[in-house]
Amino acid sequence: MTADVGAQINHRRGRFWLPHLIALVIMAFCFVFGALTFESLPDTVATHWGPSGRPDAWAPKSFEAVFSALMMGAGLCVLLSLVTALVPKMVHVDDDASVWERYRREGTIRGTVAVLGGTSVLIAAIIGFLSVAGWTTPDHVPWWPAAVVTGLFLVVIPVSYAAAARWARRTASAHGIHPTAAEEQEEKLWIAGVLYNDPNDPHLLVAKRAGTGVGLTVNVGNTRGRVAVAVFLGLFVVLPVILGVVAAL
Repeated sequence: MTADVGAQINHRRGRFWLPHLIALVIMAFCFVFGALTFESLPDTVATHWGPSGRPDAWAPKSFEAVFSALMMGAGLCVLLSLVTALVPKMVHVDDDASVWERYRREGTIRGTVAVLGGTSVLIAAIIGFLSVAGWTTPDHVPWWPAAVVTGLFLVVIPVSYAAAARWARRTASAHGIHPTAAEEQEEKLWIAGVLYNDPNDPHLLVAKRAGTGVGLTVNVGNTRGRVAVAVFLGLFVVLPVILGVVAAL
């Protein structure tokens, strides 16, 4: 691959650091708010809230008791940013891969780092919200935002990979790069480049696509796969969002 092609493929990859920066800014604002609120907090502060939103654990006021959740959240955001830096090294591209395949793998990289960035922002948002709520309304911390964010975590994944797959095809086409017939056929078997869809394959679980990590993914091309995905989405996306909205009303 020439340097020009490599520059085309990697163009503007650095902007994917922005969500991690946003997450850290959210955390920083919460730290500042906590610092301004610290003196007004009671000598004993709530450190945990049960499903009802009522506190069920307390500790003497200290930096650790007040800021431990934010510290862990900030640490997770930093960890995700470090993983983002490693993703291009983790998605291996063979030296003899076609230019189309390189664009396709770059789409996978961008989808993965978009998922990490979105996750970082959601972690910062929910931990920041719960921390501030714990300082300002310690007798009752609403849990519905956490339920909604739980659903959003799983929405971020398909949206990120679908957008990245469209970017790869659009950008490759703009530079005159198109998949071969075999590559096009394989592309049709993957939704957003990561979810397998082959009605002729009876297996429920299949190996992940090359370049998207190790392990298994679901074949949504058959009935069992579609049912498995529907149940998963119902339990971990739709239900948390519905419960969160109902609790907010």
